[in-house]
Amino acid sequence: MRALVVTLLLLLGCRSKSEEQKQKQPEPTAEAPASGDDPWAVNASPDDPPNMAERKKRADAACPTVTGPYFYKIEKDGKVSHILGTRHVGVSLTKFPKAVRDAISSAKLAVFETAPEDHSDYSAPEVDLPKELGAETWARFEKLVGKKLARSLETAEPAHAVLAMIAMYEDMSATLDSEIEREVQTLNIPTRGLEASEMQHRLIAKVMSLKLLKAMIEGTPTRDELAEDSRKDLVEYCSGTDDTPGMDEDNRKDMLKSGYTEADIAQLEEEMVFARNEDWIPKLETILADGNVFVAVGADHLTGKRGVVALLEKRGYKLTRVK
Repeated sequence: MRALVVTLLLLLGCRSKSEEQKQKQPEPTAEAPASGDDPWAVNASPDDPPNMAERKKRADAACPTVTGPYFYKIEKDGKVSHILGTRHVGVSLTKFPKAVRDAISSAKLAVFETAPEDHSDYSAPEVDLPKELGAETWARFEKLVGKKLARSLETAEPAHAVLAMIAMYEDMSATLDSEIEREVQTLNIPTRGLEASEMQHRLIAKVMSLKLLKAMIEGTPTRDELAEDSRKDLVEYCSGTDDTPGMDEDNRKDMLKSGYTEADIAQLEEEMVFARNEDWIPKLETILADGNVFVAVGADHLTGKRGVVALLEKRGYKLTRVK
């Protein structure tokens, strides 16, 4: 099964400030050695998820540099701006071509899915996951993420358990959107958002439901598959070869086996990607009117006939992919 979990992370742009701060710890040194819950520390047990150093090593092997960025020049009425399709975790800004970094530093305005200063949130009700999943499915979840991590999620939002699977082999120290945000804030470039953070969190809670968690667990036989799914997805992003938005066929088959219908899947894709794309377009038209804007949104929002690139082109914009 190709990483349904990673796909969701890319589509939804999930970037919890508190989670980033928990995950992003300094690498251990002789002066500051690894300790207890340090995510960079060597694992005490092979049952534990890979530590941050191992994840970073995997990410660097899969993506030494971004060779095919989802990066476009936008032109209309003599005004020029740029838009970058991001991968919200796993890829650092330092891996991108100089043209991307130059477009950021020269922008007069930076636009993200949610504004950096928007800390509005939404928390879904926590549930007894072992009880709701059942003993057999919970045992499979323990095997996938490790008993220690599973124990910490026994009473949690289903989305947190979904994200635990997503994060298993992702380099959470590389958070591209946040890195771009910090860069533009350092340069005193004004920022804006296309939607509210609370809306994203509500959508995450709705999509990353108990039903989806069950589908993920049942469709993922081993940790090795999670690792390979993350690697493939990272390779495709960095080479710029994934041009199909929404669920792929493997995702679809696993979800259908777990009780989803084709209509359910179409509705998820509509809410996760296409409806949001359409909502952003009039906002982007206003924002792009003055030119010299840098826009950063999840890469899956740019591709396909209902992607942001195609929708802007229908409105008379010229978009040229820059590599």
